[in-house]
Amino acid sequence: MRRNRKCVLSLRLARQLISKGFAVLDIEPSRKAGAGLVFVFENTEEFQRELASLLDI
Repeated sequence: MRRNRKCVLSLRLARQLISKGFAVLDIEPSRKAGAGLVFVFENTEEFQRELASLLDI
């Protein structure tokens, strides 16, 4: 069974999430932004709240 995941393209945002205690599940090459990386996190309600607060949504 595949877990619910959220991809983050921004290194700055990924670092902020890591500093808040969220673990990176995987790092993959970006399929959309040629040379970039995608940071994969588990998409939980707590993760969504923190992401929204960091993005000021």
